[in-house]
This record gives sequence, C-alpha cells and structure tokens, in this order.
Amino acid sequence: MNTDAWFDFSDHVVLVSGGAGGIGREISRAFAHHGAHVVVADIDGGAAETVASEIGTATPAQVDVRNGNAVETLIAETCHQHGKIDVLVNTAAIYVRVPALELSETDYDRTMDINVKGTWLMCQAAARRMIEGQSGRIINYTSNAGNRGSALQLAYNASKAAVISITKSLAVEWGHTGVTVNAVAPGPTDTALMAPAFTDRALVESFAQRIPQGRLTPPDVTVGPVLFLASPLAGSITGHTLYADGGMSAT
Repeated sequence: MNTDAWFDFSDHVVLVSGGAGGIGREISRAFAHHGAHVVVADIDGGAAETVASEIGTATPAQVDVRNGNAVETLIAETCHQHGKIDVLVNTAAIYVRVPALELSETDYDRTMDINVKGTWLMCQAAARRMIEGQSGRIINYTSNAGNRGSALQLAYNASKAAVISITKSLAVEWGHTGVTVNAVAPGPTDTALMAPAFTDRALVESFAQRIPQGRLTPPDVTVGPVLFLASPLAGSITGHTLYADGGMSAT
C-alpha cells in the first residue's frame, strides 16, 4: 500500500530529540523521506551532524534536554531559522538496569531528569510556539514498562509511567488549542540504549517469551505509529498511548 499521499509532510518542520539514537534516527529518516525538514537534536552533537548529513534535508543541533535554557534556545533558533515547528518527537532517554536496593540517587535523578524533565521541557518550549499558531503535534516516547512492574528497572519504569501521565495531562490542558499530545510505547527494543542489558542472553530470551510475536522490537517498528499520529488522519486523537510492542502489553 502506498502511504505517500497519506503521510505527506512537505513544508513541515519536525524536531526529534534524541534524533541520533537508534529510534530517533529511524524517526528522523522517515519524516525526511516523507518530505519534512528535520531538526536532529541530540546531546551528542557529532552524532547529530552525522545523521543530518545522511538524511540531507536536515539540520543538526546539540542539546541537553535537562537544561531548560538550552531547550529554549534550541526551540527559539529552530523557529527563527525555519519559521515554525509542526511536529515534536521526544525520544531522548536513558535506561538503567540495577536492583532497587542498589539504585543510587545519582542514577535515579539522572533517569528522571532526562526521561521526565527533559520530555516536559521540550513539550513546554515547543507548545508555546505551536499554540500561537493553533496547530501542532507532540509525540512522546514512553514504554510498555511504564504500565507494568518489572524487576531491576525501577527508575526507568517510573520515568516512563510519568511520561504517560504528562502526555495525558497536556492533552487535556491543550485540547482546545489545536495541539495534540500523544505517546508511543514500544517494548524492549534492539538499540544501543539497551545493548548492555541485552548482552545477557537469558534476559533476551525471557523477554522474547513474554512477547507474543516472539522477538525484540526492531528500532523502525514505531515509525508507522509516529507518522500516523503526526498526520491529519490523527487530528482527533490526543492523550493516547499507542503500544507497538509485539503484543507484550496484552500479556
């Protein structure tokens, strides 16, 4: 099925936080393929430049999403250079896997700062401009871990549950503004972020056994859901978390 007519993002400006990471890179490429100009924002400025160069119709940007001034500068510069932001996709995140009794305050705080505070700051800064234009799509990355209990990842699970809550709260508050706020929730995804944990083959096998489709989530699986939520087809969808986890959330 040809989806090009459905997902035509020509003349759209799309900002992807964590845009040089495994999922962020796939999202950035997909929007560029469908005509958008993509701002690839990442804490690793060199990696952002590499991905933007590969895409062609993209601008690299270095940003630490934990820093409110840096986020505001990024959003302001993007709007100054490109005139607007039509779509914001927040993929920037970290993953810490450690027993709860050994979880340090430093790792807990860092997880919350990046996964929760960073998502919120990006939403807030972008929405100020989107609300002025009475149009915009915000798509936050959460995880099915935000809706279930699991050992060794208390901080990560809590942070992703918070992203779901943030998404719902903003969707309600901004519902009348023309801005929609939704989330996408993959399952365990085969990316560099998860690579240290996935060196444990027993862990990978245990995940696969809990996923009806029997495999880890490939990095590009959530491209379709994100494009859909950013498109006019999803204009009446807001406050929703779309699970793309191979059926794991149904178990």
